[in-house]
Amino acid sequence: MSYMRSEARQRQILDCAKQVFAERGFHDSNISHICKAAGIGRGTLYQYFANKKAVFTAILGETLDRVRHMMLRRRGSYTFPPPEQLSRAGSIQWSARRMHEILSVVFEDERTLRILLREAAGRDVDVETLVNEIDDGLITIVEEDLASSQTLGIVRNDLDPRLTATLMVGGVEKLALAALRGDDPIDLQALSMAVAKLHCSGVLSDRVSDGGSDGKH
Repeated sequence: MSYMRSEARQRQILDCAKQVFAERGFHDSNISHICKAAGIGRGTLYQYFANKKAVFTAILGETLDRVRHMMLRRRGSYTFPPPEQLSRAGSIQWSARRMHEILSVVFEDERTLRILLREAAGRDVDVETLVNEIDDGLITIVEEDLASSQTLGIVRNDLDPRLTATLMVGGVEKLALAALRGDDPIDLQALSMAVAKLHCSGVLSDRVSDGGSDGKH
């Protein structure tokens, strides 16, 4: 076998581990399965990872790194004209694009998400901590978008950015988890647009006026 740099070897181990975990499930997989898939001995794997859980947390860590990179990259990355010059349809399209960017970062590795969903009942403290950090990062990204939009006069000032972001991300995660339970590819474009329409326009139709009945009979 030709010499492989350490970064490339670690990448190979993680990629093979994802495949093993996806096929067997985390709890039914072991180091031997990963080594066989990667074509390496146990000694080689242990040079990079102490055990099976360390491999799994490294996989989750990559997702967290992508989320953190997006947080830094997006800050101050856009400007808008005054809200009076914006159209509602255009604003919804923009919001959908931003949501799609977020979802693409998380769904870049759909196998990891499917593994995590399957093993959700058996997560330990270390894994749970990583998952919570990923979740917090996603909420922070949306929160910063909302806060910036409030400053520009585009989003209502009476909304709490953190609370609103938590509701948005929580709803998206629920929809995503439901989709991940199936085998079909997830339509991120459609999911992003549905979320944007809901949160930008709400659920009431244009037929409901501000001066109508309060619903009491």
